[in-house]
Amino acid sequence: MVSPMPDDAISSLLDPFRFLLGLWSGSGVGMWNPKSPFRYREELLLEAVPERALVHLQQRTVEAVTGKLSHSEQGFLRLFPAGEAELVVAVPAGYTEIHQGRVEGALLRLDLISIAASPRSRPLGRTERRLELRAGQLHNSVGIAVGGGPVVAHVASALNRVSGSGAP
Repeated sequence: MVSPMPDDAISSLLDPFRFLLGLWSGSGVGMWNPKSPFRYREELLLEAVPERALVHLQQRTVEAVTGKLSHSEQGFLRLFPAGEAELVVAVPAGYTEIHQGRVEGALLRLDLISIAASPRSRPLGRTERRLELRAGQLHNSVGIAVGGGPVVAHVASALNRVSGSGAP
């Protein structure tokens, strides 16, 4: 069994990420096909896991016009000293992704270090993720590379905090 971390050590690791905590909601645009962009509504929950150096991530996207579920993700940010983190996320399209990154001010940039794909998923070569707080809005963007192509903008949203304050 792993020894629990002292509360002050967990709090210290969480401090750089507090700006992300809460329930966020807003709208976004899908850009991976420039000829037919699509609009969506997004809800993103980022919550500290009690007694752990973890932030739980739960994302849900619905089509703007119909309200039908179009995407969701579940994952965890594993927190480390100096604002470093690893994101482990499961995507129902048949992927699990592991990213690493660091908070720089109000920006968390995450770069892919590993991706696993189910046998029937589309070929996905790379993903990049960014969460940035600007003027009170959380901007969530994801870039993807299909096959051997370059990373291109996939989706981007601007979210407003619905609940939570980033406080402990």
